[in-house]
Amino acid sequence: MKMSEYQNLNPIFASSVMRISKKDLKLKFSNTITYNYLDIEKDNIWKNYKEFLQNPSNYKSELQLYWNNLQTILDGEINKINEEEVSLKVIHCTIQFHDKTHPYVQWIVEFEGNYVDGQNIYENFVDDEILLYPIYSLYLFEKPLAVKKIDSSLKYKLGESNRIVEYFGELNDKLEGYEAIIFQ
Repeated sequence: MKMSEYQNLNPIFASSVMRISKKDLKLKFSNTITYNYLDIEKDNIWKNYKEFLQNPSNYKSELQLYWNNLQTILDGEINKINEEEVSLKVIHCTIQFHDKTHPYVQWIVEFEGNYVDGQNIYENFVDDEILLYPIYSLYLFEKPLAVKKIDSSLKYKLGESNRIVEYFGELNDKLEGYEAIIFQ
């Protein structure tokens, strides 16, 4: 899948922050995903990605491409809350820069499912893959929710309050296709 019209970008790090909250009988998930890139600045008609994006039609085209690509990836996954499949939707996308050679793309994805009294489970099914760059994810369960069990191929750490889970993946780690968090 083509991620950019600009050919000189290499992903170097991906992170996300997922907030999970309970409102009435619904579980609400809001995920901010950030991909950091390195602009390798090879010889071409553009000096760098920042210059490339100064053309309004390039910027608009890139935003649409990133938005559509992530939505296509999400549509190809299976996500379940309490055994009911849910749809993840991209609601925002932006392209920003740490500096001229380090752009990043950020998306906000939202979804929700039904809450049940007692034990709840969020499951994610994806294809197995070998990580091509390091990743970090933080899941924050708002009170009164608390994590009881985690099933993941990634290294993870559960905070003392049982409300914060940190996932860590290094270059060449294998990400297996199933992840689950049980909480109540």
